[in-house]
Amino acid sequence: MVDELSYRRSRFQPGTPICLANDQEWTFPAPTADSEFAVEAAETEYLGLIHAIMEAEDQSDRRRAELALAIFLIGLNYQLSSTELANLFTFQPRSRELTDSQHAFRVAGSRSHSLAGKTGKLPQAPSPGAQRRSSGRRVLAWLRTRGLMRKWLPSSRNGEALS
Repeated sequence: MVDELSYRRSRFQPGTPICLANDQEWTFPAPTADSEFAVEAAETEYLGLIHAIMEAEDQSDRRRAELALAIFLIGLNYQLSSTELANLFTFQPRSRELTDSQHAFRVAGSRSHSLAGKTGKLPQAPSPGAQRRSSGRRVLAWLRTRGLMRKWLPSSRNGEALS
């Protein structure tokens, strides 16, 4: 079994514990003004993922965007390979654990969007047409750059990812 404590980064931040597919709770950092999100590159990536959730055309696009945000957040607190991430986020199809995790990430995404809006850091919403059509592709590209697409999206034979 993977030991959550052994994968923690030295700059580990408190946040929301969420039970993943290995039946352990992993801490997803809560964004604050003085956290990792204050670093411009991380903040830009974070806000882009928040936008992707907001712009999702359907439930599948939204879940993929929520999954990308979850991977981004867990990466702030833990040093994990793409295989380890795939194992943590691959649940049994239609399982209660999958449903619970999807709900937890939906709530986390909503809180993140709310905080970004309150701090004035959420960029202006793009015009409804062209930008919405590309949000799903942006999330897929984001996941691909992290070596995650071939491992478990949209779903694998042995389990189901959050999407």
